[in-house]
Amino acid sequence: MKNKREVTFEVIKDIYWDNGGNPSKVFKKGDICKGIRYSTGVVVAETPYYEGVSDVINLEHINIIKD
Repeated sequence: MKNKREVTFEVIKDIYWDNGGNPSKVFKKGDICKGIRYSTGVVVAETPYYEGVSDVINLEHINIIKD
């Protein structure tokens, strides 16, 4: 595997990230999104709901459909 590659994933469980101590829904179940998968297995993606906001995705909440 290269250092990083683009992946497409389906969100299988709503994903929330911390927003100043409050959880914000950043991916909804059923969303199809793109992210970057690193050689360590970590996937980082930008939420489609807040421009410019990205973070690590919990792999238990997604299904990679194109690697």
